[in-house]
Amino acid sequence: MSSHPSLSIVVPARNAADTLVYALCAILATRLPRNAYELIVVDDASDDATATIAARHADKVVRLSGRSMGAAYARNRGVDLSRGEIVAFVDADVVVRPDTLPRMVAMLAEHPNVDAVSALHDAKPGARNFVSQYWNLLLRFGEQRHLRDNAQFPSGCGAVRRSVLLAAGMFDEWRFPIASLEGVELGQRLQGSGRRLAVIPELEISRLKRWNLRAVCAEVWHRSTLLSRSLGYQRTRASTPGEVVFTLSRSLIPGIGILGSLTLVAAFIPEPRVAFKGGVALTVLLLTNLPVYRFYLRTRGIGFAIAAVPVHLVVQAVSAVALCIGWVLRDAVGDRLRDATTQAYSEVGLEKWPPVPRRSVQS
Repeated sequence: MSSHPSLSIVVPARNAADTLVYALCAILATRLPRNAYELIVVDDASDDATATIAARHADKVVRLSGRSMGAAYARNRGVDLSRGEIVAFVDADVVVRPDTLPRMVAMLAEHPNVDAVSALHDAKPGARNFVSQYWNLLLRFGEQRHLRDNAQFPSGCGAVRRSVLLAAGMFDEWRFPIASLEGVELGQRLQGSGRRLAVIPELEISRLKRWNLRAVCAEVWHRSTLLSRSLGYQRTRASTPGEVVFTLSRSLIPGIGILGSLTLVAAFIPEPRVAFKGGVALTVLLLTNLPVYRFYLRTRGIGFAIAAVPVHLVVQAVSAVALCIGWVLRDAVGDRLRDATTQAYSEVGLEKWPPVPRRSVQS
């Protein structure tokens, strides 16, 4: 590692012993010269072997004690210690390809008007179970369909100029104690300040995390409630339409409208059977979700597409309910507030202890 690396790679990790070694080995196998970058792992109060694994591969290991503070907080602490002009973030369950980071650095070097760049999910997740493949492909569908013209900054794998990141106030660590939409929100702030974000479709990453249906539903619930309560659904939809919540809800609104019309028509039909009503409702939902199912058909075949139908309907229903809950909370309670101590330190301008958002990101 050089005393003045041009790139700092920050890897936040929380109980990531199962995947971290693969993520770090993939980074170290990059085509960049080893003295061109520094590798920083921030261990977010793990209670497994995460810190031990990190110490074997990283240049710097930051161990946060006490309770977990979240990926946004961990990334910011890595940035505090970084020295590179460019900071790249790679999640602990992400495997980059040998050319991923070099091409990101080259993009920023060759295009001074580009301030941040990111990679996309590939079609082959590390976990081979059905739900993991369904979730990974759903993310890929949203990215391919919408992100090329509306770039955001997904925190799973992205690089940004350090000066730009600091000017924007880094990740909002107080609103996002659980990893979810912090990259979306940061990308929104960057774009709002006139910064240009780019996505390189040819650059792909693999996710190693294993998902089950319960975990997917919990993730969708958290993203949807947080988005509609804190970020504002319509405003965020306009700037980051590739977010998975929008992929789920894009077909839901017209579907509900069609269902409402059909329900009104059914009211004039003498004693319509329950099976008929259910069949109509199911047909409408299938038709409105047709683009997603066609994507699954092309990438995994008809068997996978058929199996994805009930899973997608369940996840879509969870997203719809969560969005409504978020809207109610936004109107009735308002956005989440920082605790009193954090707010007091913020108002007098202290930034480092406890670490609080800079004034540019105050809401």
